[in-house]
Amino acid sequence: MTDVRVRAAPAADVAAWRALRLEGIARHPEAFILTQDEARDIPLKTDAHRLGHGDRFLAFQGDRPVGLAGANRTAIPRGDHRAEIGPFYVRADARGAGVADHLMAAIIDWAQERGVWQLELYVNRDNARAITFYLRHGFVHAGEIPNAIRGANGLETDAIMVRTTAPE
Repeated sequence: MTDVRVRAAPAADVAAWRALRLEGIARHPEAFILTQDEARDIPLKTDAHRLGHGDRFLAFQGDRPVGLAGANRTAIPRGDHRAEIGPFYVRADARGAGVADHLMAAIIDWAQERGVWQLELYVNRDNARAITFYLRHGFVHAGEIPNAIRGANGLETDAIMVRTTAPE
């Protein structure tokens, strides 16, 4: 097993970030909100600007980027204790090496450092592997959104999952 390193992705990582996101969408369109075309249509400078916020993470095995994760903090002051996780992707050949665990740890650390004590996510309810992973990391089912998106195979229902820690 190769050592896994995770770090916040600066704007300079935009090419690696974009390549991983597009790969993830191509291989698992049901796990992403954006389509390939929608992701490609985002101007590179917009992606680079977003990376500059410090809430996007890349995982590496050696020098090779193998995973990504993002957190989206609620913008309104009364909701700034919350953040939504997404996107989240690990290359198939890097799965089972702890990459996803390291990415989740980075997001949790990011959240705790900023006073975010509720993490939320939406996951296709048919994605048993992802749901098992999130349950293992302390998330609980909070409900479902029927017809959440029009996916490649028709309407999809998303599970809502939440991880709450005591506010500080």
